[in-house]
Amino acid sequence: MPHRSAIALGVLIILPQILGCSLAYPAWPKSKRSDTPLFRFVIEERNGAGYINREGKIVIPPQLRVGSGKDGDFFNGLARVTLQNGADVYIDTTGKPIANAHYLTAGDFSEGLATRYVPETKTTGFIDTTGKLAIPARFEHAGDFSDGLAFVLLQGRYGYIDRTGKLQIPAKFSHATSFTDGHAWLTEGPCERVDLGACAPASFIPYGATPVTPKRCRYAILNKQGALTRNPEFIDVEEFSEGLAPVGNGKAWGYTDTSGVIQIPMQFERASPFSEGLARVVKGGKVGFINKSGKFVIPPTLSSAYSFSEGLAVVIDKKGKYSFIDKQGNRAIPGEFDAATSFVLGLAHVRSGIDYYSAKWSYIEKSGKPVFTYSDQSKRRR
Repeated sequence: MPHRSAIALGVLIILPQILGCSLAYPAWPKSKRSDTPLFRFVIEERNGAGYINREGKIVIPPQLRVGSGKDGDFFNGLARVTLQNGADVYIDTTGKPIANAHYLTAGDFSEGLATRYVPETKTTGFIDTTGKLAIPARFEHAGDFSDGLAFVLLQGRYGYIDRTGKLQIPAKFSHATSFTDGHAWLTEGPCERVDLGACAPASFIPYGATPVTPKRCRYAILNKQGALTRNPEFIDVEEFSEGLAPVGNGKAWGYTDTSGVIQIPMQFERASPFSEGLARVVKGGKVGFINKSGKFVIPPTLSSAYSFSEGLAVVIDKKGKYSFIDKQGNRAIPGEFDAATSFVLGLAHVRSGIDYYSAKWSYIEKSGKPVFTYSDQSKRRR
């Protein structure tokens, strides 16, 4: 089955509401990996999804079924959706079906290719944007392309292929992740991985509290030439971003560079990848943001927060209210919301109201001005 990475990268900061785990979503998030400024809205539960552009104009009418998670977002100009007749397809930016995309077998596009699982042979290959099989289905598992490479599983071991399907890094690893910033994480020997999942219970899990046998994995850093830049030593890891990656030693989190040298000492209870020069960390049970020197730019006084995106970050107070701050920690958009997502491609998705059927959703600009507001009408039409 298609996944972004083969392992859960450490123990993530878990937010009060997990996005994308329910059809009655708080506010459907757009992936930062999306390259297409089309945004989903829903006017009829399960059977009335459409898309607007950045100006708030409807470009694909609300005639699609509702998916969950990242299903329905656009990557490389194509989105996986379900038509009202039940067919799972990829659509282009006009809403035209391009190729079949069964939700259990099809992945999202990345660098022009998407994973395609073949149930009959229990193998995975890659299709191009026309739906044609571009790399034969000969892998037991495969990840998305990133930095020109994709991890694949062959005979129980992970390696990396290029976009022609040629094995560039031999399949000899126990676990592997997608490349980011030219580097990936891997393990060589048998070990136990901690995987809380995207829809884990909404609470902080004490560091090191998860019992694991026979032993926790220890991750090494791999470069694109296939060389290990550091021997395995980190127990918890997250992806590289802006030259650094969060790492944990079982007691605390810090940050390493791509050579494996600790640049920010192990001192945090949680840590997230850098985004726009700042990283979200937890210290003393509170969330703050540090710079690459490890100094707090925004003190750890927040109940919860998302990483910065397009200059703003979503913060959530202890009452569950959402708002936006700038990089100085100041309120950037007037008012509070009952749910909000990060800004991606110029817009953020916010919700006002607790009850799903009476709530109103809006896509807003950075000024806070709504460009499109809607609500689910399905209950009122019965």
